[in-house]
Formats: sequence, C-alpha cells, structure tokens
Amino acid sequence: MSRALAQSQNDTRTRLLNAALQAFGSRDYDGVSTREIVEMAGANISAISYHFEHKQGLYHATVAYLSDILKAGMAEQLDSLEAWLKQASAEDCAEKTCQFLLHFLEHILLGEIGKHAPGIIFREQNRPTEAYQILFENLLGPMHRSLAQLVAKYRGQSEKDPQVLYMVHTLLGQTVIFRIAQTTLLKILKQKHYSRENINGIKSQLRSQYRAILDTQPIPIHSN
Repeated sequence: MSRALAQSQNDTRTRLLNAALQAFGSRDYDGVSTREIVEMAGANISAISYHFEHKQGLYHATVAYLSDILKAGMAEQLDSLEAWLKQASAEDCAEKTCQFLLHFLEHILLGEIGKHAPGIIFREQNRPTEAYQILFENLLGPMHRSLAQLVAKYRGQSEKDPQVLYMVHTLLGQTVIFRIAQTTLLKILKQKHYSRENINGIKSQLRSQYRAILDTQPIPIHSN
C-alpha cells in the first residue's frame, strides 16, 4: 500500500470517528444512521464496513476514540502517579486531587470534545451497552482508581475502603453536575454559554467543596 493511500484511509477513518462522535453524542444509537455519518465525514458508505465492519463496530470504535482523547488530556495527572505517591505528603495528595478534578472539569466544559463526550458517557452510565466496558477500562476505571489512591493517601485509609470509594464518587459527581445540568444553571444565569468568569467561579466553588469533602467524617446511621 502506498504511503499516500495509507494516509488517505487513516484520514477517512478519523473523519468517520469525528462525525460519529458528534452524531452519537447528540442522539441515541438507534437515532443515528450510518448514511448520515458518512455524509458528515465526506466518505462513501462502504467506508464504514471497510474500517469498522458495521454500525456497532463504529460505535464501539467511537467510544474507544473518545476515551483515548480524554485520557490523553489527563495523561499528566495519570502517568507516574504511583511513583509520585511514594514521596507525596498528605497535603500534596489533597492538592493533586483538586488539580485532577478541575482539569477534568475543563475538558468536559470546553472545546469540541466537551460538546459531544457527555452525551455518550452519561448515556452509557444510565443505559450501558457492550461499549460501556470500553469506556470503563480505558477511562472511568483508571480515573476512579487514581483518585482513590490520592484520597486514601490523604486520609490514611485503604484505597479499597468503601468510604474512600464513596468519597471519590462524590467528588466526581460534584464536578460533572456542572456539565450534566448546565442547561439549568445557564438558564438561571440568563446566559447561553459559560463565560471565563463563570468557569473561574465554578472552579473556585468546587475547590472549596473538594476540600470539605476530603475532610468529611461519616455520620453513623442508626437503625430504629
């Protein structure tokens, strides 16, 4: 295969993935047609069978593509974490937790990937398909484990302690709500988009909440 042909095929595959990310990010799987995707990508209908075999293969590849993009954007936070933890103080871990989460916030609020990623991620959370395993193994699982390591080191607990895992889930929930429910907040703010001032204010609010959550002690629940 010539270099030019290989590059052309790679470009076609990438265009299909970007088109599919936009389509699947805005509508359910059944509401998206392969013809729509190839038209958006400027490709032939046969390109889907050539690169992905079928629509489901394209969807799975799109989820993997999305996971890779988001994970690459957080590589600095994820890479070499275990080695870093060996010499990190408790306060270092608290600060790293805040930085990690605020960096993730920027990814889901800003840029093209932020427009389409939530539709796929949140749909797979609510109605998981076979593609959820791809999302979990490539992105969600590593994120959760990394945060659990940081929280556990800060609190002096095991990263497998259920309280630590609940806390990580709470921290993530506090973060993603500003994307999941942004329509409501923007309506209340009487705006169409978050401004830089809004985002800075959200980050300041979240940082305070993160620190409060990290220092939370569980209140015993007594049964009657």
